[in-house]
Amino acid sequence: TTKKGSANSPASINIDQQYGVSNLANKKPFESFMNSKELTDLWVETGYRTQSQVDDLLKQYPNDTKWYQYYYQKNVPTYQTNLSVSGGGNKTTYYVSGNYFSQEGLAYRSAYKRYSVRSNVSSTVTKWMKFGLNFFISYDDRQTNPYGSNSTNRGLAMLAQPFYSPIDPTTGKEYEGIIPGWGRYAPNYLADKNPSIGNNLQIDPSAFIEITPIKNLTLRTQAGMDAYIYTSQSNRLPSYAGSLNNGSTSQSYERGVERTITNTAEYKFVVNTNHHFTLLAGQEYNDYDDNSFSGSSSGQSDDRLILLQNGPNNKSVSSGRTQYVYNSYFGKFDYSYLSKYYFSATIRQDQSSRFGIDNRNANFWSVGVNWKAKKENFLADIDWLTDLSVRANIGTSGNSAIGNYQSLATVGTSQYDGATGWNISAPGNPSLAWESQIQSSFGVNFTLFDRARLDVLYYRRTTKNMLVDVPYPYTSGFASVTSNVGALENNGLDVSIDFDVLKSKDAYITPYVVMNYNKNKVTKLFQGKDYWIIPNTGVSWAIGKPVSFFYPIFDQVNPQTGAPEWYLPDANNPTITQKDPTKVTSDFDPNVLQQNTGLPLNSPFNGGFGLKGGYKGIYVQADFSFYNKKYLINNARYFYENANVFTGFNQSKVVANYWKKPGDIAQFPDYDNYQFMQFDSRLLENASFIRLKVLTVGYRLPTKLLESTRAIKGVNIYFTGRNLLTSTKYLGEDPEVDSNLALGTNPNTKQYTLGVTLNF
Repeated sequence: TTKKGSANSPASINIDQQYGVSNLANKKPFESFMNSKELTDLWVETGYRTQSQVDDLLKQYPNDTKWYQYYYQKNVPTYQTNLSVSGGGNKTTYYVSGNYFSQEGLAYRSAYKRYSVRSNVSSTVTKWMKFGLNFFISYDDRQTNPYGSNSTNRGLAMLAQPFYSPIDPTTGKEYEGIIPGWGRYAPNYLADKNPSIGNNLQIDPSAFIEITPIKNLTLRTQAGMDAYIYTSQSNRLPSYAGSLNNGSTSQSYERGVERTITNTAEYKFVVNTNHHFTLLAGQEYNDYDDNSFSGSSSGQSDDRLILLQNGPNNKSVSSGRTQYVYNSYFGKFDYSYLSKYYFSATIRQDQSSRFGIDNRNANFWSVGVNWKAKKENFLADIDWLTDLSVRANIGTSGNSAIGNYQSLATVGTSQYDGATGWNISAPGNPSLAWESQIQSSFGVNFTLFDRARLDVLYYRRTTKNMLVDVPYPYTSGFASVTSNVGALENNGLDVSIDFDVLKSKDAYITPYVVMNYNKNKVTKLFQGKDYWIIPNTGVSWAIGKPVSFFYPIFDQVNPQTGAPEWYLPDANNPTITQKDPTKVTSDFDPNVLQQNTGLPLNSPFNGGFGLKGGYKGIYVQADFSFYNKKYLINNARYFYENANVFTGFNQSKVVANYWKKPGDIAQFPDYDNYQFMQFDSRLLENASFIRLKVLTVGYRLPTKLLESTRAIKGVNIYFTGRNLLTSTKYLGEDPEVDSNLALGTNPNTKQYTLGVTLNF
């Protein structure tokens, strides 16, 4: 809806063409692995292999392969073309655009290609009626490399021994099947023999009609649809050596549509010139319907005959459907006096099919005031204060982000002895209701000397009746039941600053900073618990504390014995972080040793900074982002720093620093008696970072230079780099992962893009 034409304007044509390449944003994690000599020296030193065995091995495989250069491609291309035409006459405006986008991923079998068209048209038919039609359609092909997480076919491929090579020494080309020694199939071979692709057709039409039956009253009806058809197909060709003459295929079809209709009535009026009123009442209906089916078969014997019906074995079919409905009523009242005192109030009722029949309705409200203080007489003559406004708000809102049927006790089916059987699949919770929040805020915005702008906002948000999967005894038949329990409190400060260091006709420089500080605290749990460790996450909620990581805390490797030592938690309260060096153990039991690490799940301080600058036609923009006290479980280190568990595989260079004799200050314990790495606080890394997210440098040709062309109104040539610089102590592929844990992460990319925009 933001793309619109202008009334009484000739057609404006814009063409934007971009080409870019992507590479690994951070190579340091991949460069930290042992080379052939380092690994084989470790094997000899630990007794895993004899020197004679190592010598024979290196004679047969005289390589020193950096496997990341093989599993991740270089200079993968990105293409993008945008074409738009906009304009309008006296009563009608239009905007029409087309886009083509194509991008390959660093990993084999990862790519995205999209074609899209958009058309936005609005027209004033009479003095009292206006209508508009927006239409968007796109089609894309998408592929995602599936070998992340625990897979040595990419995510953990750095376990590959460096003396093996993916290059056939007799031909100088990559192996097309199994890589000798490493025993894994070449990634391009896997991609060719196991093709998998998804296609999505997206259609988003919307339309509105607006009438003004009497002065100041506007009635508007708007209807829209978000519809898609997604199909996917995964094949294993019969020629695949891993399952020769036994191909397989699985195909799926999914069609979903979300429909929204909104009706509003707005009345504006003025009393005695200075009192401005706006009254708005509305209703909105939203529903979603998704249908899907899939089928699979195996046993195909010819690459040319890979359809479902060509597989005689393991034929299966399934289907599914899911729906939800929302219905809302809302009202809003706005008042302003002298264009400097503002008051606003809203009230709404939301209804959702996701909740229990007696709790589907919830009412929410908000009240806000704004004072344009600069317009007061006692501030009007202060020249250095260009603008000053003060605002305050308080209000409530709701959350319904759960599954569509979790309030209902549902059944499922299974096949047994050729007949359909019934089983209870979900317990349901008829009392399930909206999660609610109440937030208050106070903000100040001012401008100094018409150059410096500062916006400060303090907020306090309390979330109650949280939607949580509460654990239940397995004897009940269910692991958890979604319920309204617990409460969480957030207090924070948002600050935004920008100022014009230089501002003239030909030049400008404007740096900026945006920051958020947020502190959360759990204030209530369930079942009388003081804390709750979310299963298999390393994350816990503890009353009176922020949501934090709970893990066994590692102390040291004992210099005299070579034994690893972990701190014993407080026997009565594991929510207290206990690091008493006299209370340690060398017996690892995660259930006994886990305690509050004191490290928060969410970064309390984050933001960005940068600048915009230019001189005549030259311009530059740099945008940095940062996170402070961000922590992430680097699960990959469990595999890469466990030399006596994953023996025979490559390891990080740091594993050479293990205890050998009394007095050694070592990173890892005695090789023969203790496991190097456990799931403990050593995996919990500081993932704080500063990153140059975007750098753009461009040049706009002078308009006088283009006048002779008569057609070209503007030319903009620019270069954009993304993720060019990153500063972090995190040892994994990408500190920006938005999760509690990283394993087999698809690494972020460093991108370079050259673009040209032409205006006609």
